[in-house]
Amino acid sequence: NPITILPDRMIPEKRQWLENRLHGIEGINIHQVPSERGGSSAQSFRYAMEYAINNFPDDALVYLVEDDYLHLPYGPQAIEEGLKRADYVTLYDCIDKYVPASKGGNPLIDQTGSDETRVILTPTTHWRLTNSTTCTFAAQVKTLKRDFEIWKKHCFVTDDQKHPNDFPCFLELRENNRTLISPIPSLSTHAEPGWLAPRIDWM
Repeated sequence: NPITILPDRMIPEKRQWLENRLHGIEGINIHQVPSERGGSSAQSFRYAMEYAINNFPDDALVYLVEDDYLHLPYGPQAIEEGLKRADYVTLYDCIDKYVPASKGGNPLIDQTGSDETRVILTPTTHWRLTNSTTCTFAAQVKTLKRDFEIWKKHCFVTDDQKHPNDFPCFLELRENNRTLISPIPSLSTHAEPGWLAPRIDWM
């Protein structure tokens, strides 16, 4: 599957380094985010989503991924399986789904460190129905088009918004009967040590 890298405000030396590292690898396209469209996580995320909507067919499976994630090998296969069962798929089993709100975790997690969910089995992994994730997720282009106004409402409200408001966005998507699933155990992790996906030795 083709990979499009969208560097945001990358200095020429780093872009040259990236191009040298990727030279000769088929299926990778580097598309610079225009300077007037980038500069923050929210702006870059908006550009990436609009790029996917405007450049790929409705039935294409798109994985929007930030640059600070690690992945296990079965991710692409799992995404294809997951999107047959849900509108949105994340490969990240975020630790906040096991921490009560009273201890700084997800607001919808109870005192026992759990929430109401459903479990789904596909050939690659088990999945849980979940309430939210980060802005690293997969969906079909037609899903992004259908839900674009909700994404605009929460994740790029103004030009100077720095961070996408992913949590309230996914809650509104759920209110509109959209489904989001995550694998158990995780198939990816945020690279921030405090947010590593549980039960896997990422080091």
